Amino acid sequence: MRRKSLLALGVCAALLVPATAASAATRSNGFERLPSGAPYTRAEWAADGWSATWDQGMGSRAVVDGSVARSGGKSLRVLYPKGKIGPADSGAQAPFALEPAREYWVRQWVRFSPDFSWGTTEYGGKIGIGLGGGKACSGGQACDGTNGFTSRFTWRTGGRASLYVYHMGKEGQYGDAIDLRLDGAPVHYPLGRWVELKQRVRVNTVANGVANPDGAVEVWFDGRKAGERAGLRFVTNADLVDRAYFSSFFGGATESFAPQRDSWIWYDDVRVSTTPL
Repeated sequence: MRRKSLLALGVCAALLVPATAASAATRSNGFERLPSGAPYTRAEWAADGWSATWDQGMGSRAVVDGSVARSGGKSLRVLYPKGKIGPADSGAQAPFALEPAREYWVRQWVRFSPDFSWGTTEYGGKIGIGLGGGKACSGGQACDGTNGFTSRFTWRTGGRASLYVYHMGKEGQYGDAIDLRLDGAPVHYPLGRWVELKQRVRVNTVANGVANPDGAVEVWFDGRKAGERAGLRFVTNADLVDRAYFSSFFGGATESFAPQRDSWIWYDDVRVSTTPL
């Protein structure tokens, strides 16, 4: 009888493994746990199931806000100070670990402050959570297939929406900008209201150390397909998507990208998963 009981327990444990693995591949956050006004530090992210080995700005520029929310009663408010650029002084960054997988989806709701400044004389910045893998090729690096990749939402002149992708075939020194379009017209981020941003990244396969051109990115804006790029090569090694990369700041490498006044972006209902969202 005891042996049968142990066997039964073993079968139950085996059946539980796939479900555990599947749930571990999903992250979500509605920023409801802490009181309004509390700094949302890297340690607080970890308490909500998001782990990162480093961050910039989470302890000083990211707070829980109980006055603005897309759902529930709270959201995350991130500050972009007047005259400041780069992740050390603007916005926030943290590479949240994910279980490696060939394909991930990320969905988030964002809200720009009503008087958000897009820049000074040059315009561009990163928004919220993107996806990346390996050594997260970015920052003007050449992506050689062994140093990873990144895919992040950005704004350009006048708040024009785009996806900013570092991959092996990028055209210039910096990542390729995939402009979002709906009904043939360019998409611009609105001020003072929530919008849903979603993207999918699929990493290419590799044969004998050669990257097959079967990687892809897709992007949706407020639930509508707004852009895609197929035939991408991200890696020549075994790297997969392994981080939800919160990477949001003004710039650009010069102060000409800096906001002309303090600006904020709110984030809510963030979700990352290996299955469609």
